[in-house]
Amino acid sequence: MYEDYVQIGFVLSVITITFLILILLLINLMLSSRNKKLRHKAELLQAHSHQREATEAARMEVAVATFSDISRDLHDEVGQLLTFSILQLEYLSSKPEQERQILIDEVKQSVRDSLDAIRTISRGLNPDFIHEQGLLISIEHLVQRAQHKTGISIDLKPNPEINDLPATTAVIVYRIIRECITNSVRHGQATKIEISFSITENENQVIISDNGISKDVNAYNAPGLGAKSMSYYASLINGNVVFKNNTENGVTVLLAFPAIKS
Repeated sequence: MYEDYVQIGFVLSVITITFLILILLLINLMLSSRNKKLRHKAELLQAHSHQREATEAARMEVAVATFSDISRDLHDEVGQLLTFSILQLEYLSSKPEQERQILIDEVKQSVRDSLDAIRTISRGLNPDFIHEQGLLISIEHLVQRAQHKTGISIDLKPNPEINDLPATTAVIVYRIIRECITNSVRHGQATKIEISFSITENENQVIISDNGISKDVNAYNAPGLGAKSMSYYASLINGNVVFKNNTENGVTVLLAFPAIKS
């Protein structure tokens, strides 16, 4: 009889210990699962925080990097137009009465062109403007102004999907296209430019090709031509810029960057 009690006690002890072990394992699993969820949540918050910091840093770097571009644009465009206006005004008093109205009209037009140049520079530097108007419309305005100002032929092959780019990326793409047009006109002496887009799930591409006089792609790496600034801008969106010689004259600029929707 006593042995029976011993056996029953032993069985109950084993069952109790097993039950306690199972409870402890269950608690451990619950705590482990909870800790994993908390770690995952913390990692997500940290990733979002890093992403926001990277975006803000990119915006700040773009703003700082464009100061020299603003100076150049103001000097080359606005400065020259206003200088022309001042010279015309100085000549005004020495001109006969019948020629004064012609000079006055030229000065008025020069001042209008100056205001138009300032507005264009402002739009190109304002992320809110590009975001509100859309990148495609902003590029169309840029193309129209370049054609009107220089007489160059620009074939823009639009793709509405580029309007889905994040604000910072859109500003950088706009500025690189603008720099390419400037290089083609001023340094390449091109008469025709083609701008197209390739949008895929993994990568976005912007292709700008001209028929300029340059036969050597290395010329784009010369100081002051904007190649370094374009490469720098592209690096801010994890992209890169490649310069290629065309079959005949001219250069093709390929901007490629990861496809990230806004």
